[in-house]
Amino acid sequence: MKKTVSIILSVGLLSSMLAGCMSSGKKTTQAAGGTGGDASPKSGITIRIASAETGAEAMKALTDAGAEYEKKTGVKVIAEAVPLNDMYTKINATYFTSAQYNAFLTGYIGHIIMLQKLGRLEPVDDIINSLGGKKDFYDGQILFPIEGKTYWIPYDYNLAYGYIRKDWLQEKGLSVPKTWDELIQVAKAFTDKSKNKFGLIMPLKNDDSTNWVTTSLLWSNDVHIFDDKWNVVLDSPQMKPKAVEALNTLKQLYPYMPEKAVNASYADLTEAFIGDQVGMTFYSGRLVDLIEAKNKNLSDKFEVFGIPTKDGKGVAATLGYDGIGILKTDHSDETKKFVEWFYKEKLLSFLGTFPVHYFPAQKSIYENETWRSLPNIKKYWDSGVKPQYDLLKNAKLNSIDSDGPAADERPATVFQSLVFPKMFQRITVNNEDPGKVVDDTANEIRSMLKKQ
Repeated sequence: MKKTVSIILSVGLLSSMLAGCMSSGKKTTQAAGGTGGDASPKSGITIRIASAETGAEAMKALTDAGAEYEKKTGVKVIAEAVPLNDMYTKINATYFTSAQYNAFLTGYIGHIIMLQKLGRLEPVDDIINSLGGKKDFYDGQILFPIEGKTYWIPYDYNLAYGYIRKDWLQEKGLSVPKTWDELIQVAKAFTDKSKNKFGLIMPLKNDDSTNWVTTSLLWSNDVHIFDDKWNVVLDSPQMKPKAVEALNTLKQLYPYMPEKAVNASYADLTEAFIGDQVGMTFYSGRLVDLIEAKNKNLSDKFEVFGIPTKDGKGVAATLGYDGIGILKTDHSDETKKFVEWFYKEKLLSFLGTFPVHYFPAQKSIYENETWRSLPNIKKYWDSGVKPQYDLLKNAKLNSIDSDGPAADERPATVFQSLVFPKMFQRITVNNEDPGKVVDDTANEIRSMLKKQ
């Protein structure tokens, strides 16, 4: 999950790509990863992988796995770091060329949906079955099948949820917020601008961190964009009051955020919390790994909590996930062999690079003693790991790109359009009327979908 960087693609760019590439399902005649000196002398096959996991540890794990696989099979594997915001455009720009990719790691189901629409993805149900089947992937909720077939292999969940300073709560005589009113009360109590202390930070920047994190207030109030027939219902008589309530709550929280919230993205959410500037932030398990790496003094001073519902009768979190897709190329079969081998032989090592962040997408790994014995997993089991599992089972889960009755390009288009960050900015920074903003946003969504 979203926890990486923004998908900055305009609707116009998306439309032009779809129009220009609809007949692109044929396999390329170019060798994947180039020819000549790039290919393995033994097999003549090179597999190129674009990785949205751009951190040094994750890239090293991929590179080491590729080197071992080449030694084992003669097939050369090259992993390249590609920021998530560049992934879709780079895959399409290089497709049918000698520089094309054979597989990619992404944290955005919209990439899978749109590339499948273009006929550029291989189904991977055979790999899913070899890894334990739908049941092992928490009964398949993370697989997002398209017309009965699966087109990616998830390796983690990245839910967006709350972190709160327990010591700050104790100082104020407060407890973890269970309702929206309590959330506002705690944020206000934590804020002392003279000391550069603030209640919370939620991103308002025009990027996917806002799409992912700040929308959690909408999901906590049962807001949906689409109904089960793909009608836009955000401004319907049933949905609009819920959306307005959520936006009004965000408006009330905004004065207790640091100024940088307006331009905040992922790094700001973690740095503000680790640096003692805010008492609450909203992020994934990566924050725990960063606390361990950067400020161990906080290791026993935080608590994970779900985004409370208005009335306190439940909690919510935003869906997030990461997985691997396999592109249709001359070397699709060899790529599938490598990916299956990687999941069976090297996935635990890969997940171990940021173990609390990479919450496993498979039950069998969650129950695996080797994984549970990883230092950060053991140390933060009660405070940072088990709470994720509880949220996965019990929280209201939704996201922009997964809203609606099935995996589809419509919510993917809405995500990429960044209409929700704009909506949040209008009611916080610009102090506009939430009701009008909801109406405008719903109409903008309808307009962009008509242009598809």
